[in-house]
Amino acid sequence: MEEKPRIHSKKNMIKMCIFILMVICVVFILASYLIHDEFRNMVDTKILRKEISESMAEIIEVNSDSNPYIYAYDKYITVLSKNVLTFYNQDANVSTKIDVNVKTPYMTSNDKYLVLAENNGQKLYLILDSGIKWEKDVDGEIYRVSVNKNGYISVVLKNTTYKSLIITYDAEGEELFRYYVATDYAICAEISDNNKYLAIGQIDYSGTIVKSIIKMISVDSVIENSQNSILYTYESESSKILNNICFNSKNEAICMFDSYIQKITTLSDERIYDIKNEDIFVDINLGDNIIRIEKESSGLFAYQYQMNIKNTTGKSDKLYILENDIPKEIKATQNLICIKLANEVRIVNSSGWLVKRYTTNREIQDIVFGDNIMGIVYNNKIEVINL
Repeated sequence: MEEKPRIHSKKNMIKMCIFILMVICVVFILASYLIHDEFRNMVDTKILRKEISESMAEIIEVNSDSNPYIYAYDKYITVLSKNVLTFYNQDANVSTKIDVNVKTPYMTSNDKYLVLAENNGQKLYLILDSGIKWEKDVDGEIYRVSVNKNGYISVVLKNTTYKSLIITYDAEGEELFRYYVATDYAICAEISDNNKYLAIGQIDYSGTIVKSIIKMISVDSVIENSQNSILYTYESESSKILNNICFNSKNEAICMFDSYIQKITTLSDERIYDIKNEDIFVDINLGDNIIRIEKESSGLFAYQYQMNIKNTTGKSDKLYILENDIPKEIKATQNLICIKLANEVRIVNSSGWLVKRYTTNREIQDIVFGDNIMGIVYNNKIEVINL
């Protein structure tokens, strides 16, 4: 009778030892994955199947003679040709087709929303998932369009009675307000994810020195015709040209100029990065992050490359090592980074982890990608890769 508790205790001890051993093995494997490049590459390729070659992808056939316009967002690759927009799913099959009246497309997206517009024209479409939510003809000529994750759209128009006109619509296509720019030229306008702020980027050519101006606008105040709709105004350093504006998750405007990046709120502004000579690519489209790829000397006539992912909301920064692979191009969605190298393409997430590596011996014409799909564009085909 006394032996049973002792046997039971031995079994528990064995189970505990096995559990501890398993934890040690997991920790060891994880540490090796994080620290050792060769081990990580082996796991990514052989176990996690992150590497894919040209012959392994599903294919969309395209007719290059018809000059198709190819774009990807969310889980779709779209091909616009002869006023028909075709949606392909992750299996490279046609999901749906819609007729549109656009010949020279301007396309941009956010989450499940896609904007299709006639560049320098009047036609504007908002597409949700793979169907048209609404369409409009606008006054003036479309210069630039942006959409937030809720489907709110801001359109910058030129060749109106003013130097620039900005029209903002909600997700149902209702016009919220018009903002007239009489003295400067508006080059971009972005809406925050809480739909409360509009950041307008303007260029002033009136003086001897060109300058960029950012205005933070209260959407509610503009709708109410308030005289106090401008919450904050920032003027750039002399001769600095604005390139892009993106809002982060804290509804702060991240503004990229040709030599620095400024964070602008409704109350203040702050320099968050000075672009260096070593930075060969800088991008602010990755959600809460700034991407920069820098070149570092590793010996006589030898260089190594690394990608820094700098967070703009106070979280820790991340690092992705490219070693001596020379990056040719980078693109970004809200969540993913696409790095084009000589004979491969890498998709990396905002935490600096490899998501997918694509290798080829052919010349890539273009790359399109969304948060769940990537298309490798060649002359007569698109190779579809799930992310």
